[in-house]
Amino acid sequence: MKPKSLTLVGFVLLLLPNIAYSSDFTIQPPPQSMEKFYSERGKTSEWIEQMRQINKTYGATLISRDNKKWGEALKHAQNFDSAYQKAAEMVPEWKDLFDLEASKLFVAGIQSQDPKKIEHSSTKVEKTCSQCHRKHNISVWTRYHWPSTKTIKVLDPIDEQEIDYDRFMHRLSSSLKNIEIFFEQEKHNESWKAIDNFSKRLRGLRSVCSKCHVTEYAKKSTTVKDYFVGEDMMDALQEIKKSFASGTPDTKLFQKKMEYISMESCKMCHLIHQPAAIIQRAWANTP
Repeated sequence: MKPKSLTLVGFVLLLLPNIAYSSDFTIQPPPQSMEKFYSERGKTSEWIEQMRQINKTYGATLISRDNKKWGEALKHAQNFDSAYQKAAEMVPEWKDLFDLEASKLFVAGIQSQDPKKIEHSSTKVEKTCSQCHRKHNISVWTRYHWPSTKTIKVLDPIDEQEIDYDRFMHRLSSSLKNIEIFFEQEKHNESWKAIDNFSKRLRGLRSVCSKCHVTEYAKKSTTVKDYFVGEDMMDALQEIKKSFASGTPDTKLFQKKMEYISMESCKMCHLIHQPAAIIQRAWANTP
């Protein structure tokens, strides 16, 4: 009989599988049949609910098994089998990734209270979960949990024109570069103006955050904008301007503040959001 601590291991395998990827791993778009489960934006998808049901009933089965409550364990196992079978039918393109026989054997093992049968069948079932997650988790997250930037429009506060997100980001990047270019050329007035332009565009970027992070803006005083486009970025820019106003710009302070903005705003935001955007663009360009 498995010790109780191993129940948690099997349970977590469904939540956070220990996934290893091969060197030739590719990310393909999810199958078309998945679309209907994510048709209502902002609502937990039926597919996610089904995955939760599988996870919950499987974990409950093992907990009851460890506590030797076999009648209860059998009920949970049967519910798991039903949830597992239903998931296999929801996305026909993925049906071969499910081991329906192993699921039935798992129920039979619980019914017979046979540790070896339970061990063998549960290992096979857990393997199907890990294999499916390894192959498809990233693609589903990318398609349905990361809205495409192609749908986002941003008002550029400099010319008051609404432009697409990619174009706005290019302008934002150019504004930041101009600050440093003019500073290195000792054109401090132009660098000052570039700071003003960059500051306005950085504040304008906050509206983009709210397009996806709606609940954070509605329910919390601290929101995602405070991490990447917060007042600490504006304060850093103001410190640079104060240095300019002194008549003797401080090069070390300038470099320190510009590095802070680059690393804590630009880089950190890109590390989170760019991978999904890159994959989406690759899919869009695939015939």
